[in-house]
Amino acid sequence: MKLLKTKYGEIPGYQNLEKYASGNPASLIFTEPIKIETPVGVIVPQYSVDDHGRRALKPVNFYDNGNLKKAPLQEAADIETKYGKISAELVMFYDDEVLKKLFPLNGKLSGYWGEKDEYALAEDLELQLPCGTIKAKIINLVFYKNGNIKSITLWPQETVDARTPLGTMRIHVGISFYEDGSVKSVEPAEPYTVDTKIGPISAYDNDPEGIMGDINSLQFNNQGDVTALSTTQNAIILRNEAGGEIRYTPYRKESLCSENVAVTIPLQIEFTDETVRFNHSVTEEYNLSECSFEVIEYGRKAVNPFFICNCH
Repeated sequence: MKLLKTKYGEIPGYQNLEKYASGNPASLIFTEPIKIETPVGVIVPQYSVDDHGRRALKPVNFYDNGNLKKAPLQEAADIETKYGKISAELVMFYDDEVLKKLFPLNGKLSGYWGEKDEYALAEDLELQLPCGTIKAKIINLVFYKNGNIKSITLWPQETVDARTPLGTMRIHVGISFYEDGSVKSVEPAEPYTVDTKIGPISAYDNDPEGIMGDINSLQFNNQGDVTALSTTQNAIILRNEAGGEIRYTPYRKESLCSENVAVTIPLQIEFTDETVRFNHSVTEEYNLSECSFEVIEYGRKAVNPFFICNCH
């Protein structure tokens, strides 16, 4: 096997090499231990499997300019960040080698190794942030190029208190930030009444999409105004100048896990300076100055799809 020359030195042991049209390496799997010096610390890419839930070798990815893009690590490494050293098993970079994302753990979830196994290995991470001190088990952290945290994804079992433009709130799933550190979005862990352009609404999504904290249901602009939320607790009665009336509510549908149970799907609401939009539909967008709005209680208990699917 030919030695592979990279900007990080020669790599003697590798397999599954893929290249860009330029001839530069795009991805490869290491088969020997190699120390790589990065701006955030020395790392050793994964070169063998172990009993830590990882039963397959994962590739290291590069940008066409030769810089590291993504590297699963053989063992956890201390990564330098603005918030101190953080232990990581997977790191990702921007194309100029600036740290983009890190995962404290990088196990392989399978039939033999599940979320509970991985969660049991996770350790609390304490971060001093503009929204307060957060201490929790974290799936991943995403960074801006200036080094500030862009988003935090929590393990599903975790909740934390965070200062938001609406006050201190209990959150789960995740939290995202603007580049200056102000809160961009959160996922309330329980219904939380917030003031909006159409009145006070109980913000809560009983089944948040995805497992990443980049985009959460309760969103704010740079000035701290609410720009989007989900609710399972309220319905909205809209009245226009012609005397017409439209009612928007959460709705119910059959559970994917039980034919005998109907689950609640939250009503989604978005705001701009002049309009309100329901359920992400451009045909359901209204000018705030041309309508009146009444917020009422939905009146039906929300059934959480997650808990339905986990009942045995």
